[in-house]
Amino acid sequence: MEELKDTLQAQITLPITPYKLQQEIIEDKHRFRVVSCGRRWGKTVMAIRAVAEMMAEVYSKTGKKARAWIISPTFPLVREDWMIAEEMFKDIIVNKKQTEMKLDLRWIGSLEFKSAEREDEGLRGAGLDCAVIDEASRVSKKSWEQGIRPALSDKLGRAVFISTPKGRNWFYDFWLKGQQNDLEIKSWRYSTFDNPYFPLGEKESIMETTPELILRQEYLADFLEDEATVFRNLDKCLRGSLEKNNDKEKYSIGVDLGKAEDFTVITVVRESDCQLVHIQKMNKIDWSLQKKYIKAVCNNYYNNIVYIDSTGVGDPIEEDLSKSGIVVRGYKFTNTSKQVLIEQLIVAIEQEMISIPNVEETRFLIDELKAFSYEMLPSGKIRYTAPEGLHDDGVISLGLAIKGMSYMLYQKKEQVADKLPHNSPAWIERRMLDRDLENNNRLPRRFRQRINQELAFS
Repeated sequence: MEELKDTLQAQITLPITPYKLQQEIIEDKHRFRVVSCGRRWGKTVMAIRAVAEMMAEVYSKTGKKARAWIISPTFPLVREDWMIAEEMFKDIIVNKKQTEMKLDLRWIGSLEFKSAEREDEGLRGAGLDCAVIDEASRVSKKSWEQGIRPALSDKLGRAVFISTPKGRNWFYDFWLKGQQNDLEIKSWRYSTFDNPYFPLGEKESIMETTPELILRQEYLADFLEDEATVFRNLDKCLRGSLEKNNDKEKYSIGVDLGKAEDFTVITVVRESDCQLVHIQKMNKIDWSLQKKYIKAVCNNYYNNIVYIDSTGVGDPIEEDLSKSGIVVRGYKFTNTSKQVLIEQLIVAIEQEMISIPNVEETRFLIDELKAFSYEMLPSGKIRYTAPEGLHDDGVISLGLAIKGMSYMLYQKKEQVADKLPHNSPAWIERRMLDRDLENNNRLPRRFRQRINQELAFS
């Protein structure tokens, strides 16, 4: 066994040498090893290395080549695991069948890659010596109980479960059992930052800029009870009432423009106390009529700044509104700019900085906020989105309104200044705008005319 193990280790190509915490898990002899850890801890490489050693152990004891599976929750993750294994085992692959997602490895046996997207379908009928369940918290309990677990039974197969947490589901129950000196199961939990190869500067950046929910779950590997809730503390923000314009107040208006089946939503927030005072939702209305609605809201709640989705068709609408004298700023959406916008809104709601009336007109917005979710992309970036079949137009509109008044959030709750850096683009932009409003000769002519008209009217 030791001779084969040494030969195998010499033939496996690793991006980095397993560090102490990984090596402890690789060498552990429990039948089921459950590893909950933050992203970029190195769990996939570690688990694939572990499965190779389990296969070698089977061959050494029985003289028969082992059969092993690596199971992932989605096909894109299956491909990721395939590419990692292909590189690691490139010197011992004797046959590669990509259509079947199968690698035949010299000495030790065959390694197959499976998706659990269809739960236990495709996970039946095999007798397995060992398996890796990648991102196990995102694999259904049915896939484990009716597909993978029976496949391991007749050969007393072993398995390594690796994942970042996703709430307290069956993976959490399994991990918890592994903390109780069980003879078959042992579990570990490590944060991203327990990886000695993780860049120190990146750690500091993540700790300073990542919303608490995502930091705790995706990097610190905490099992959160409300993991699906992006906007936590929302119930404590449900207060106040919709109100008409007050000439002495400033307002920030967010406009998310509907496309195809989406809705156009206009949200007005009063700056002095961050109170949502007006919201309007519409769809399947001609663009020219939508512009009239937007102008009407801006005229009703004047002394405002408007942030509008200027992606695609929004560009000419932004220009038309600007020509009519409205102080408007376009916001072009990319995955990165959406992340910035949403994370600012997350902090505002977490810290109870804003107030949203719990009334019929805002019901759709509250439902959107409660359903809003995120996913971690293979690149490690975050993508915020509404669940399939639902909308996020109200969320985006509220986020745009908050962007227009982000500097007010600092004045209201300075203790969270570390979460919203003072040199953020929105903060600088609004500071500059306020300075220009005080000295309006610096503004473009159409803005100076509008301000002078309002001063004369008042």
